Amino acid sequence: MFATSGDILNMSLAMGFMLLVIFLCILIFYGILILRDVTKVVDDVEEIISKVHKTIVQPLRAIDYLIERAQPYIETIIENKTKSKKKKKA
Repeated sequence: MFATSGDILNMSLAMGFMLLVIFLCILIFYGILILRDVTKVVDDVEEIISKVHKTIVQPLRAIDYLIERAQPYIETIIENKTKSKKKKKA
């Protein structure tokens, strides 16, 4: 089967290459599993972010809009009260 040392060298190189291919296949398989888990985590994070946006950010924007629209009216009421207090003191 092995006539010369060159045959032994070629056989050992072929076996080493087969081992390398097997390890690379295992590495690729685990890489795919990790990437699949990462996509699941990213999907969960996107869902949580959308829930936070719906429950916190949008109501805060609505409140900010209401405050912005009501601010001139509140300022005039405060000015009228301070003017009436100054008139009562005088």
